[in-house]
Amino acid sequence: MTHIVLPRTPAPPPVRLPAFLTDLRPAPESSALALARAADLAGLAGVLVPFDPEGPESLVTAAGLLRATRYIEVVAEFHSDIATPQYAAKFSASVQRFSGGRLGWKLPVDDPGRERFVAVAREFWHSPDGLPKPLSDTAFPNVYNDTTAFVEVGHDPGEVFRLGEKESAYVG
Repeated sequence: MTHIVLPRTPAPPPVRLPAFLTDLRPAPESSALALARAADLAGLAGVLVPFDPEGPESLVTAAGLLRATRYIEVVAEFHSDIATPQYAAKFSASVQRFSGGRLGWKLPVDDPGRERFVAVAREFWHSPDGLPKPLSDTAFPNVYNDTTAFVEVGHDPGEVFRLGEKESAYVG
């Protein structure tokens, strides 16, 4: 299985909006949305939304991309200290329910709380005293580590390279 890693984009500078404007959603032509849709159409396994402390929350971004796609898995990378395992499980169960079970998690291997976080979240998910039905009926997200095959793309759609490589190779 191959997933595309969405490029990290610097947060846009704050903009003064007119008082009557209330819609702050990203433009439909955002690169993350375009890449996710392209991966969906190309029949790839999915996309990875990398953790970016200065960017949007990866779980929320993943939920938006799942809404805009039909087949791909969207993997959100995050650290175990972003929320309690119970909250992450409840949020993810809701996303799983509405996306047909296409959400995945990626916690960095160097995150010291990774294994405990996943174990507590999984226990809460499947425990009778944990998630209520129908949330607990959905599949627990696939959990990925750094050995999974992820392909990174640059801001130029023709720029593709393996995660961790500095050089790029142009594709057709």
